Amino acid sequence: MITTIKSALRIIGFIKDPPLTTRQQLYDFIDSRAAFVSQVTLYTYVKARAGTRFPKLFQNDDFLTSLRIARWHVYGAAICDLGLFAIAQLKRDSGLNDTAARELAIEMLDGILLDYDQNDIDPKDFAAMGDTGKQRAAFANWDLIADGPAAFQSSSDAVFRWAPIADELKDNDEEIVRNSIHLRWIGVRRDLKELIKPSLILADWHKSDRPNPPSI
Repeated sequence: MITTIKSALRIIGFIKDPPLTTRQQLYDFIDSRAAFVSQVTLYTYVKARAGTRFPKLFQNDDFLTSLRIARWHVYGAAICDLGLFAIAQLKRDSGLNDTAARELAIEMLDGILLDYDQNDIDPKDFAAMGDTGKQRAAFANWDLIADGPAAFQSSSDAVFRWAPIADELKDNDEEIVRNSIHLRWIGVRRDLKELIKPSLILADWHKSDRPNPPSI
């Protein structure tokens, strides 16, 4: 909850983030922003659809289980979207080749998702959420991803698929739901472009004391 509040304050400008100069700082940025965008989008949609019944739904164990599962699936998709967008910025600003960009994307997704502390989804299934991102990285048009909107389709799809709302209602809401998450990503993309320091991050990422650093 505290992380979500801080992310909200950052996005509306009350908290200023320091520049992103290390690999871990980039990971933390992606983690916090993906968590904020996915959680706020999902919960806002469910609350709007439930209306006055929303508080009572939290007394329904089946609903809570579905909501927790949905939260993690949307989060995993958001990590893939924002992670690839970040790698595209590194590639654009530092001249990485496609192979290096793909290797960095794979390492990033594993670094964030493999050991994540959650118990709502089987750890193997949770880590496998990164597989979609890895597949995208293998055939990525990095220039298109770096421009922004094209990078963020998976999280939009995940909200629409996993939200615990009846399918017939979702069909009426699709445009609104997709616009909602796309709008939330705009500020995140802006902040990342302003804060990211590609040369410093890559220097940290390729330190000689790291085992098997990805090639440049």
